Amino acid sequence: MSTEENKYNLTTLESELALSEILRIILSISDFLLILDSNEYCFDIKFSTKFKEKNIISNQFLNKNISDFALENDTKNKIKENIDKLKKTNQEQNFDLEIKLKSETQYFNTRIFALNNKELNFSFYIISGLDITKNKQTHIKLSDDLFLQSNKVKQLEKDINFYIKQGDIITNQKAKIQKERDELAKTKDELAKQKKLMETDMDFIMKQGDNIAQQKHKIKKQHDIVRKQKKKIEDSIFYAKRIQSAVLPPNQFIQHLLAEHFILYKPRDIVSGDFYWIKQVDDRIFIAAADCTGHGVPGALMSMLGITFLNEIINKDPNIHANEILNELRIHVISSLHQTGSIGESRDGMDIALCIINHKNKTMEFSGANNPLFLIRNRELLSIRGCKMPIGIHRKSKESFVNHYLDLYENDLIYLFSDGYIDQFGGEFGRKYLTSNFKDLLLKNSKESLKKQKQILEQTFYDWKGDYKQLDDILIIGFKVLFNKISKIKKNYNWEGKTILVAEDDNVNYVILHNALQKTKAKIIRVKNGKEAINECKSNSNIDIVLMDIKMPIMDGIEATSQIKIINNDLPIIVQTSFTMSSEKEKSFKAGCDDYISKPVNEKELYATINKYI
Repeated sequence: MSTEENKYNLTTLESELALSEILRIILSISDFLLILDSNEYCFDIKFSTKFKEKNIISNQFLNKNISDFALENDTKNKIKENIDKLKKTNQEQNFDLEIKLKSETQYFNTRIFALNNKELNFSFYIISGLDITKNKQTHIKLSDDLFLQSNKVKQLEKDINFYIKQGDIITNQKAKIQKERDELAKTKDELAKQKKLMETDMDFIMKQGDNIAQQKHKIKKQHDIVRKQKKKIEDSIFYAKRIQSAVLPPNQFIQHLLAEHFILYKPRDIVSGDFYWIKQVDDRIFIAAADCTGHGVPGALMSMLGITFLNEIINKDPNIHANEILNELRIHVISSLHQTGSIGESRDGMDIALCIINHKNKTMEFSGANNPLFLIRNRELLSIRGCKMPIGIHRKSKESFVNHYLDLYENDLIYLFSDGYIDQFGGEFGRKYLTSNFKDLLLKNSKESLKKQKQILEQTFYDWKGDYKQLDDILIIGFKVLFNKISKIKKNYNWEGKTILVAEDDNVNYVILHNALQKTKAKIIRVKNGKEAINECKSNSNIDIVLMDIKMPIMDGIEATSQIKIINNDLPIIVQTSFTMSSEKEKSFKAGCDDYISKPVNEKELYATINKYI
């Protein structure tokens, strides 16, 4: 592929949420980014504000191969060597780089890593540089100073030894020329002078030692700054994990819907690109296991979009079919990520397996995007394939997903999963686990309880993985069809003696909440705006939990939540919202809310969420 054919416009790439976020985060801790195609041609450059002012690197590298960069050969070779290592190991490379431009030398802490696009079989290489010139120059100067001082110390040691020898000679002479007192007096004076000179030299050495200690302290302070920056990034990711965990269905809510089940959920990194979603509307239970493009922070961002879109779709049409949900989800993803199908455009999206259990009719609908559903009945495993296309832009994007209908029977076992478990490398020869082994494992242990099955799956995974790294996020949902137990699900909660504060300005929404909460025998107090909620929490110490609407007059729920948490940080606050804007979600958790329920309110979900805190 020629250079002219590989000219990419990063503006198009920046319209892709995931990549843009990656570049923004990397640039926030770097001074410049060079973005290369698979032939090692630079097709875009990004600078931090600080670096642009220095004007060290210009666009002279744009559309040029590394070999043609206006750099020293040693520098270019070092970049190429690390790109070759990256290609061989598929691991990020980190090294220091010396660049001579415009009659001055700059030093950079350099990272090279790849972003792979499986659909186009193409890789981008990102070279980020952090200017460490001052640190490097300081280090070089300190090394030179230390070398000079070391030589001086050695010379002083030689002088000291010389003076000691001289002293011995003088002592011997003194014994021989006892009678020559004048010469002895002169010799004593000389020795005194030499001693004073030695003391002066020793004082100088001690001062130099103090200077070295000060320089060492400066280096330690710089190391502490880097460590704090790293911790700040890690804290931010852990905070993202808290948000992601909060939007996943509560365990008690799932237990009410699926009497016997397990969820094996193992993110590869702190946050996950896999997510599970469960929702009930009347006699229908919606269950999904999804695998978003990427993992870590980019995958987690996609998962938050997926959960939000699924809630919106079901809230809009509770009677929708499984394939129609995937069709709508695909439209939302393509629209939100501004996907057009252009060459070189990111193909972010997700694979998903989604089923709808109808307890009244004892039937199930299933539709999948690349991912299948496994059903075990009478010791036989039935695999229902998903369509060979993702949720996102694809050559089949205009085709509808297929809807499968099945009759369900008591004790049927159903499994939804992502590909992380199946694709894990391990075993004696470092191969993938494969679907066939996964099927055999499920079938072999199908008579065990769901809790025991989860334990077996976990242990098998660790035994297989061994010393290999976890390749991808892992998600497996398994549940048993138990119609008799479903009818016995707990519907009534007794919270007599508890006080619930409801902050809701809309009368219709309040009536829905009041009617649902009235069944629990809890005392209900209503306020219509954020200020009233704050005043009530100040004056009433008996409030056990707050249901907070986000959008209210006078003061919104986010500001009210923040101030109530200052008054009483231990008071649980559950936000009521459809979370149509991701910024609302982020603001709510930053304000201190503990959980959320989506509108329109589902009674079982409401009870299960409140029951976690009351």
